[in-house]
Amino acid sequence: MIAILTGDVIGSRTVDSKIWLSLLEESLRVYSFKFDIFRGDSFQAEVSLKDTFVAAFYIKAALMTVQLDARIGIGIGNKDVNASHVKHSFGSGLLFSGEAFDALKKDTLRIKSSNPSYDDMCNVMMGLSTSLASRWTINMAETVMVSLQYPEINQQELSKKLNRKYQSQVSAELQRAAFHDVKKAIDYCTNELLKI
Repeated sequence: MIAILTGDVIGSRTVDSKIWLSLLEESLRVYSFKFDIFRGDSFQAEVSLKDTFVAAFYIKAALMTVQLDARIGIGIGNKDVNASHVKHSFGSGLLFSGEAFDALKKDTLRIKSSNPSYDDMCNVMMGLSTSLASRWTINMAETVMVSLQYPEINQQELSKKLNRKYQSQVSAELQRAAFHDVKKAIDYCTNELLKI
């Protein structure tokens, strides 16, 4: 099984594409071994199951550093036709991803798999988590992004990576971002996904 993320950039016309397009590409490359950007501000990425939710929040956090966001539909399933571009591949993972994306209303993150009870539970948790994420400032988003990318480092090392003078600033940003609550939801949904 694979995870397919289908998304678009919210507010892409409000910020120069030269600023956010390279940022989107870089953020997709961190967790995706195969991705496409199309129609200007839409994207599809194939990621490993263990990176599914971290990748989605990493992309959202990266875009929030330039005051944008992303709507993302996640599909969990198979890929029956393996084309050189994700958008030309076929399988239940891609179909579910498109269905999850189409089902987004006010939510900005939704998952669909062959297990509806898992989907319902994680969609509630992800809805609450994205609600918390919608309040992130640029600095909070940057701190969350680096924390997701380097989960093994402590806050002192994190402050160095972020060029923050004080570790306490990083700690305060993570606390205001409710990062530990968001990370608990990410970890829980990931662990349950790996059991499917």
